[in-house]
Amino acid sequence: MLRIRPLGGSLLERHGIEGFTPFLSALYKEFQNPQQSHKRDKEKNIPTNMHRLKYKYILSLLFLLFISVRSYAQDISVTEFYLDEKDLTANGRHAVEDQNGDKCALIRVQTTQKGFSFDVGSAGITKVEDDHVGEVWLWVPFGIRHISIRHQQLGSLPNYDFPIAIQKARTYIMKITHDQVFVTNYDDTKKQKLTIRITPANASLFLNGMSVDLDSRGEAVREMAHGQFTYKVEAKGYYPKEGQVTVNEKEHSLIVNDLNPIKGKLSVHVNPYSAEVSVDGRSIGRSTLEPVELQIGQHEVKVSSNGYRTESRTVTIKENQTTDINVSLSQVANYKFTATPYGANIYVNKEHIGTAPCSKELTTGTYTIKATKAGYKDYVKSMQLSSSNPNVNVVLSKIYNYKNEFYIEGNVRAGSLIAMGATIGGYISNVNVEASYLYGVGKSETIYWSGNNTQPLASNYAPAMNVSGKVGYGFPISTRFRLTPQVGVNFLKLKETMESGASVTPADGAYAASGLVSLRFSAAIVDHFAVSLSPEYSFCLMKSDGYSALSEVSPKIKKWSEGFNVKLGITAFF
Repeated sequence: MLRIRPLGGSLLERHGIEGFTPFLSALYKEFQNPQQSHKRDKEKNIPTNMHRLKYKYILSLLFLLFISVRSYAQDISVTEFYLDEKDLTANGRHAVEDQNGDKCALIRVQTTQKGFSFDVGSAGITKVEDDHVGEVWLWVPFGIRHISIRHQQLGSLPNYDFPIAIQKARTYIMKITHDQVFVTNYDDTKKQKLTIRITPANASLFLNGMSVDLDSRGEAVREMAHGQFTYKVEAKGYYPKEGQVTVNEKEHSLIVNDLNPIKGKLSVHVNPYSAEVSVDGRSIGRSTLEPVELQIGQHEVKVSSNGYRTESRTVTIKENQTTDINVSLSQVANYKFTATPYGANIYVNKEHIGTAPCSKELTTGTYTIKATKAGYKDYVKSMQLSSSNPNVNVVLSKIYNYKNEFYIEGNVRAGSLIAMGATIGGYISNVNVEASYLYGVGKSETIYWSGNNTQPLASNYAPAMNVSGKVGYGFPISTRFRLTPQVGVNFLKLKETMESGASVTPADGAYAASGLVSLRFSAAIVDHFAVSLSPEYSFCLMKSDGYSALSEVSPKIKKWSEGFNVKLGITAFF
């Protein structure tokens, strides 16, 4: 829909009051002495009916002049006034407060002309903003009931009564028109989606003065009528940008990524001169003799040098101004000590400074740092501390091999005697005592017993019981590993199985006692669980008669009481 109002204006607008001065003078003379005017017409042979027609013509001109003068004084009118529910400007970061501290209402007067004056009565207008494209913003106290609008060339609109109540922190749209306005509008019968992409993403976009909501990426899609729109982009720290965007079948995107930043300058002077200067994490070199340009607003300036405490400053850059700062670095810093696990005792050069996390003021140099905590291996290390990095973190290793410990383990024994069983033991200040019970697996070869005038009797023997006891001393290798040399004794008892029908048991219960030498190696997997490996060597100390007799005829039985074995265990310790 194309809406056009004429540009011509009234008669007075086109010719000016001075163009009508001769005409008004002649009319004055004509009506001042009508008889003399009639006499002049007779002398010129002008008929009476023509004389009357002349007066009708004059009266018509006067009527048109009256209408022209009246329209000249009443050209401004309000075409629309409504509450914009979606516009939150009056309640946002740009909100304005009146003299009582209440948030003002915002009236957005939509017009392409400048130079208007507005009056809302005794309450007064709090603020007028006429720098918006196609709009004048009026910040007014809530509760006002009417407004007067005046313009030097366009006329006036006195005491326009608002059709709705004016509330605080709400935004209203007022559309005004006048004879000199040419509104290029839009073809509402055709629609097109306008793709919008604005950089930076936090910018504000206005289309024909109306705010457009952008997502976190600075993008939006709006369905628009075909036509030409005026846009304005505003962003903190940038100059605003205005322009036109056309929407039709071929053109339907608005991309603005060339806002010009508003800049000022920063000059940084440091001691020592070799210190590194960075702004917002970006290095700008050493001490800046020449000021560097930065966008207006707040910036984080960091000055650092090896062996010195790093200093940070927050500076505010202002438009077309140079901000000077001086930074002197110190070799004294407040060092913060942390530890894993939490709560370790921290010592610096044997001086206890507290329980981690803790802090102490030190100068750059070499220090001996010690950390202790029950259940963990002491941490001791010589460190070069630098004030450029005043943070010290120590990690203690957990001790899984306790000086005082009780353990239970399941065992498998392999070698000269294959057996399975269990072991219980413990450490008291690393002194080790343990006892094992193992049940032998397998049996001997068949052995025949014979006597005078008797048939030989077949029998087999198995290691029914194997009990051992050891003592030793544990040597921790690390927080997880320990070696324990052990000595002890082992008692082995045999079980006899005779052939069916035999009434005698010549060697049932035969036994042997052996000495043991072993080396127990244990490794903690996690807290309270470990594995162990114990190479052992047995040598026979004493045998019963039956065991002696069996050993002479069975090498297998003989090895059960002497020889090399390895015992593997899975351990639970407390």
